[in-house]
Amino acid sequence: MKTSRKTTVPKSKQHGIPADWKNLVTKLYLLRPIHNRGDYNRAVGIVDMLAGRTDLNRDQADYLESLSTLIEAYEEKELRIRSRRNPIGTLKFLVESNGMTGSDLGHILGHRQLGAKILDGKRQLSKAHIRKLADYFRVEAGLFV
Repeated sequence: MKTSRKTTVPKSKQHGIPADWKNLVTKLYLLRPIHNRGDYNRAVGIVDMLAGRTDLNRDQADYLESLSTLIEAYEEKELRIRSRRNPIGTLKFLVESNGMTGSDLGHILGHRQLGAKILDGKRQLSKAHIRKLADYFRVEAGLFV
């Protein structure tokens, strides 16, 4: 007669998240610098899956921190590149990266329709807008000039 032995599966494994560093790196996302939008989107998706969880073990928490650092580095690099080209391109990147809409941007600037008009190039950014955006996104105001 076979006896069944109950094994305890860590909560993190129950949700499909590898529990150890090696499997996190090989099965989720190899921790390497992010060079393109596809890798960026994939990394952000993984961070979204892990962030805010209270059941992460040490390896998972370290992995989340490492991947977040790589994402931040990519965002900073993209902001520098885009700001040289086009301040509105920089703003569009920030809006998109933060999951915002033109209406959300308008709320930051004080008028709901203003955000979409600025993103469409129908309105210019004022000095007051630039200050609000720099404060909200925690970036240098010069990115919008």
